[in-house]
Amino acid sequence: MSLTFSSTPTLKGFGQIAGQIAKAVDGSPRDRGTDRRVRRGCIDETAPEAQPWDRNRFASTAERIATVESLVVVAKELQAEHAAEFRRGSKKQLEEDQQVLTAELDELMARPPADRPVGRPAAIRIALDQIAAALAKHSMGITRADVAVYEAIFKFLDFAGSGRWFPSWAKIARAANCCDKTVDRALKRLKHHGLLAWVTRSTRNSPRIDPTKEKRVQTSSAYFLDLKKRMAERVYQRFLQLREHRARRFGRSAATEHVQAPPPPPSKDVAELRRTIAAFGAYLLTSDGHLA
Repeated sequence: MSLTFSSTPTLKGFGQIAGQIAKAVDGSPRDRGTDRRVRRGCIDETAPEAQPWDRNRFASTAERIATVESLVVVAKELQAEHAAEFRRGSKKQLEEDQQVLTAELDELMARPPADRPVGRPAAIRIALDQIAAALAKHSMGITRADVAVYEAIFKFLDFAGSGRWFPSWAKIARAANCCDKTVDRALKRLKHHGLLAWVTRSTRNSPRIDPTKEKRVQTSSAYFLDLKKRMAERVYQRFLQLREHRARRFGRSAATEHVQAPPPPPSKDVAELRRTIAAFGAYLLTSDGHLA
């Protein structure tokens, strides 16, 4: 490791460098701040609230496939709606209009009250509020990258029955072929639309240098599905419709396989069958040619 100084370091600078070297040698996790800040919004990973795995369990493979496929389709439909509402360049146009109106409002407010056009400042403020709402809606719109992240995160859901689901951002980014920042933005949008939920988990860790100084550090995020509570009613009803359609598809396939006729027995030689039938008829007939 090489150290390059732009100027002569001070005593404080040497102290900071020594602390960084000690952390690198120690191999302890990254310092995330004081215990109070890390614990805010985090749940201890041993607590029942930090293990919401029962919400990720499915009764059958058909239910799991139908649910996952329907959720991905819902995400794609939301992305299509967002793309249709906000065309390419619409965000830039909104930002330019916001700057123009803000400058006009500042110029009007700098005038004496008697020189201001009646109602114009109020109209500008209303327009600015509408632009701010449109920009906020645009920032939470589902994108193609969000759909890719959503499809990738389902690869880490344990479908074997436990329902455990806590992949790191790095694993999700590799599966979705994107960066960690894209995963961060995608998760926020997916959570906003109710497609995904999670709880942040933490634990207490003792540094190797001073084991007596325990510090709470964030470990992972436990993901789970809470669709009915967090989804918009329109989106949730669409999800139920898609899942029911796929469930009926699986049901018809299973019923068809169940009532399918068994394969016929292997055919015998025709001559052998004739001899068997003739012998059976001779056994049934009496000597006078009538049935017994």
